[in-house]
Amino acid sequence: MSSSESPGARIFDGIRIADFAWVGVGPNATMQMAFHGAEVIRVESSHRPDTFRSGGPRPAGDGSLDASAYFAKFNRGKRSVAINLAHPRGGEVAKRLIATADIVTESFAPGFMERIGLSYEEVRKIKPDVIMCSMSMEGQTGPHAKFRGFGLTLQATAGVTGVTGWPDRPPVGTGVAYTDWVATHVGIIGILSALDHRRRTGEGQYIDLSQFEASTLVLDAGVIDAANTGRVAGPLGNRDFRYAPHGVYPCADDHTGGDRWVAIAVTNDDQWRCLALIMDRQDWLESDDLCDAAGRLAAQDALDEGITSWTSQQTVDEVEQMLQAVGVPAHRASNVRDAHEDPQLAHRNHWWTSDHPVIGEMSYESPPWRLSDTPPPMPRRSPLLGEDSEYVYRELCGYSQEEFQQLIVDGVVE
Repeated sequence: MSSSESPGARIFDGIRIADFAWVGVGPNATMQMAFHGAEVIRVESSHRPDTFRSGGPRPAGDGSLDASAYFAKFNRGKRSVAINLAHPRGGEVAKRLIATADIVTESFAPGFMERIGLSYEEVRKIKPDVIMCSMSMEGQTGPHAKFRGFGLTLQATAGVTGVTGWPDRPPVGTGVAYTDWVATHVGIIGILSALDHRRRTGEGQYIDLSQFEASTLVLDAGVIDAANTGRVAGPLGNRDFRYAPHGVYPCADDHTGGDRWVAIAVTNDDQWRCLALIMDRQDWLESDDLCDAAGRLAAQDALDEGITSWTSQQTVDEVEQMLQAVGVPAHRASNVRDAHEDPQLAHRNHWWTSDHPVIGEMSYESPPWRLSDTPPPMPRRSPLLGEDSEYVYRELCGYSQEEFQQLIVDGVVE
């Protein structure tokens, strides 16, 4: 028995999730619960595979649905059952699974679960105390409820794209589906709240999560300002409306491959004086115009030019060490390799290694929080599509061996 299957005092032991969600938000939320003991049954079908199963990275030349490391990243610790929900009997199987579950999750466009007979009204007839969480783009109600999209379009919808980039250039996104990783944690909070409510009252409930609404959380003070004053925040590049200098500056090549940049954020007058001393800019120290934040904000172009000239002559290591030593906030603009090799993450054992039969051995993130009494063990690897179908059909749903085989023949187990 592996460590992930051994009995223990994990906080979600005994909780089963029928996970109909796909792509990022839902699968990530349920994976976090799987890490802490929940039995997550990922409902899939080769008839309509998860978009992430076709993504990369993957072993060279392997186009199979089980070869995506991106899918594997968000589905560790789970089981996979193949149910073709488009088949007339697919809904019957799904209902049998739901009857054994505490939580049902889905992230389809509103109306899909209802069309296949799995709306919350139908689900609670099967399991009266069930918790169901729908995680759609814009919620189950309203004029845009049926809109579809992915993280990059949701960024634009939520206003994130409107405040990223530079004032003199077209808007840009964040480079990743940033809103996915906001909405997923809001989804977890909703599920945990419903679990606590059920523990106290015995009642289940329906959670209608709007990824759009969750994503407005990242707009910070900008949306409050617009709602109350009419001012509309725009892109500032790497600058800040309160502090200067505040930016990302090029450094000399430090022979680790590629250009290196350093982020410097001066947030008070003492840090400003330390920066000027390190750079040997006596003229800046003697300037009355630069002695406070207002003056430095007015002189940002000249300051950025001077800092760029100085950092370009230093390696990123040198700039970090010199400025951090005197209390000036500075750090390299880490690339993905830097993040993976960061000594702080190594100290906290953040990267877990998983050995997958198709992908091979790769490292993935662990939960970013540590529970003192119930730390999660290393989870089982991400499942192959339909790998646990016989277990789910036979042991959970109660089909006989002959019935299971017939469902395979009929195309339900697909």
